[in-house]
Amino acid sequence: MGYRNLSPQAMVNISAPWLDPAQDRKVFTSLPLLAPLLPAVEEAHGRILTTQRLGSSLQQQMKALIERALALDATHDRKLRGAYNYLGALAEMTDDPAFAAALLDLRDRLAPAGLRAISRSYGDQAGDAKLLRSRLDEASEKLLKKLKTPEGPLAQVVDAWVAAALEIEKLEAQREQLALSAPSNTDGATPREVLNARNAWIRMARAVETNLALEKTASAETVDRLLGRLRRESFRADRRGRKGGAEPAPADDA
Repeated sequence: MGYRNLSPQAMVNISAPWLDPAQDRKVFTSLPLLAPLLPAVEEAHGRILTTQRLGSSLQQQMKALIERALALDATHDRKLRGAYNYLGALAEMTDDPAFAAALLDLRDRLAPAGLRAISRSYGDQAGDAKLLRSRLDEASEKLLKKLKTPEGPLAQVVDAWVAAALEIEKLEAQREQLALSAPSNTDGATPREVLNARNAWIRMARAVETNLALEKTASAETVDRLLGRLRRESFRADRRGRKGGAEPAPADDA
């Protein structure tokens, strides 16, 4: 759950209660490890609010790139997760210890980070895709080509997730270029500023989550009160990303 699929509206909906004295601000500032983060929350929240006024043309271009990347990311994650679990399942089912070891060796060469690979950044996923073939030796290459799935050779499944990761990298480069080259609009917000605001908000949210995990005085109820909305919105956003389509906007969880 990396928060990268959250919409600006969801981000504002998550951080607003932390700043509102009528909601969670008092709880937030009462915790020694969270109170120092309040200025960062205020800044990140404010930047999201003030950088959401892009021209419709730029919005549509950015939206199209983001939606395509999300669809490809869903394919990447699904294929990688399926191949990883498939190899593990085969290793569990076989009675041949040597074959089981070969299957697990292939699995770990394909995905050294395990299923954590699906939550990594787009850049990390692309880099991993470029390195994948270099991790395979002759035996693992042969086994990869030999194994079959309902969709064809396992090698095709791996090729599909590699291709998705590399295509996402191209889309991200296009999005970066659009952000860099777009002039400021009448409201003064460029796509680059919007992207920077999103990244700043994500860093802030991760800091809140990390510090709260270290906060010994926070009860389970307090943790759920402060992070429940963040986790629910992130789950919904990730689910929409995996489906490659939109869902109805979630109701306010206040």
